Parts: sequence; C-alpha cells; structure tokens
Amino acid sequence: MYIMYMSAMPDREIPVTEARGQLPALLDTDVRDGGVVYLTRHGRRVGAIVPADVAERLDELEDAYWSRRANEVLQAGEPTIPWDEAVALLESEAADQ
Repeated sequence: MYIMYMSAMPDREIPVTEARGQLPALLDTDVRDGGVVYLTRHGRRVGAIVPADVAERLDELEDAYWSRRANEVLQAGEPTIPWDEAVALLESEAADQ
C-alpha cells in the first residue's frame, strides 16, 4: 500500500519527554496544519502524532485491503476456519511463547 500525503508543514521529530509538555502546542500548530510529529525515545522513532483525517484514511485503506483479501480467499475456495477457532489458535500460540 502506497500513500502519498503532501503537507505544507514539514515533518518534525521530538523526544517523548519533551512532547508531554508541548502536546497542546503540537496539536495547535504542527498537526493542525497537516504536519506529522514523530515521537522519539533514545533517538529512535517510537510513534507519531498525525492529523485525524490521515489516521482515518489509513483505517479506511486497511479495511478495504483486508476486505479485498477475504474476498479473494473465498473466491479461490481456499479453506477457512471459524473465528472462534482462529482466536483460540492464536491465544494458544501466544501462550506457548
């Protein structure tokens, strides 16, 4: 999935510890104007604050992708398992780790 997102506001990086005290200002300036604020910890990106419309669009794209994949599997006649069995299998694998 490729998403092109253009913003007049340049992306910015800020340590999590700094962002805590600046959250209202970050939302009122950077994010409101379409910018992305990357949160860092020890110099590594660990999260991001993005405009709500961007996050909502990503959710829509993800939903569309998984719906398309599910339809492909069903149309191909690939075997499926009931949801309850899938959850039980995943929980059992997680418990084994």
